[in-house]
Amino acid sequence: MKKLLIAFAFGIAGACLLAPSAANAQASRTWISGTGDDANPCSRTAPCKTFAGAISKTAVAGEINCIDAGGYGALTITKSIAIKCDNTEAGVLVAGTNGFVVSAASTDIVYISGIDFEGLGVTSTSLNGIKIISAQQVTVQNCVIRGFGSTNGTDGNGIFMNNTGTTKLFVRDTIMADNALAGLQVRPQAGATALVGVTTSAALTNGGPGMRADDASNATTINMTIDDSVAHGNAGAGVNSTGGTGTTQVTLLHDTLTNNGTGIIANNANSTVRFGYSTVSGNGVATSGTGSVLSYGNNQINANGLDTTPPVIMLH
Repeated sequence: MKKLLIAFAFGIAGACLLAPSAANAQASRTWISGTGDDANPCSRTAPCKTFAGAISKTAVAGEINCIDAGGYGALTITKSIAIKCDNTEAGVLVAGTNGFVVSAASTDIVYISGIDFEGLGVTSTSLNGIKIISAQQVTVQNCVIRGFGSTNGTDGNGIFMNNTGTTKLFVRDTIMADNALAGLQVRPQAGATALVGVTTSAALTNGGPGMRADDASNATTINMTIDDSVAHGNAGAGVNSTGGTGTTQVTLLHDTLTNNGTGIIANNANSTVRFGYSTVSGNGVATSGTGSVLSYGNNQINANGLDTTPPVIMLH
């Protein structure tokens, strides 16, 4: 009888030791709701309240989904994760900080879709909608990123890619508008590489360029392709490529650059922009800069304050 009691006691103790582990288990899919609570397990029937509350309960390479409309707060992403809220109005409204910061491992893959980022206007100091510091690949799809401001000359972007190492960024079906600096600013850190693809997206009425590949920090390589996208009404260039000691290559295909300060700028001998099947119209100047702006010869360049004619290259 005594042995049975001892065995029973050890069994109870073992169950108690296992209970916290089960309670803290991470789910491959978690849920958030405007009426949720971050003390919840983030299940479909007991959702969390914020992205920050849900990510700690979501397994690596898992997914966070939004049940209903709500403001879900700023977030720092440190692992592979998918955040998908395409079927409802999921908002991130911030003041004095970034919306999302991606600071993950060099092997991590991050997917962000269906989020409305609001920075409270260009006179605010809300920094950037999405700031990318490190990851293997980041995809931003079906988002609106607007109203991010700063006075430091660096922040104030819709998306700010300021990566270390080698990082790929893919932007699709996304609007980057009314930010103090650029809609999309790609400025890798010294020695880093940025590989960027933008498709069916728009950079509108930003205080600087619509989209910029910027080697101010002397990255190794910036390679950006912009396809079937629009840069309209930006105070700077529609597309700006600025070289450093590294190589900056930008390719534009099927794009529309209208009513910007300049249509296309390429600065520095290490900077090249190639464009084809695109419209450059209504800008202060069609193209400018000390780098190379090369046309495939099948573009519409007209009605600019100055209709510069770039050299034509063969389309292979």
